[in-house]
Amino acid sequence: MDSDQFPMPSPRGGGGQMFVEHVGSAGGWPDGLSWVMFALLLLLFLIAVASLALALYDRSHRGVAPAPSSALGELELRYARGELGRDEYLQRRADLGGAPAPPSEAPTVVAPPEPQPT
Repeated sequence: MDSDQFPMPSPRGGGGQMFVEHVGSAGGWPDGLSWVMFALLLLLFLIAVASLALALYDRSHRGVAPAPSSALGELELRYARGELGRDEYLQRRADLGGAPAPPSEAPTVVAPPEPQPT
């Protein structure tokens, strides 16, 4: 295409070409305030991404007590039904890695009150 077919208009009426020396105060580039705003938005975005990643990590690695195994559940059911005695239940629960058996209680001895001298 020939540039003579479509001449560029000149706002001042001189020459067929227009040169623009400045666009804005920074020569066409964003000024300092734009860079500061961009940096702040980028920082906020990175903080949001990091906090989301930490929240997901915390949720997936939270200290949740493990559920009792099916063997311990079956043992508890058998004890509840009366199929096992207390000593056998406590021994098997300890063998399966359950909570340790509570200390045995001392038997309570009931004695008649001593006669009081009259």
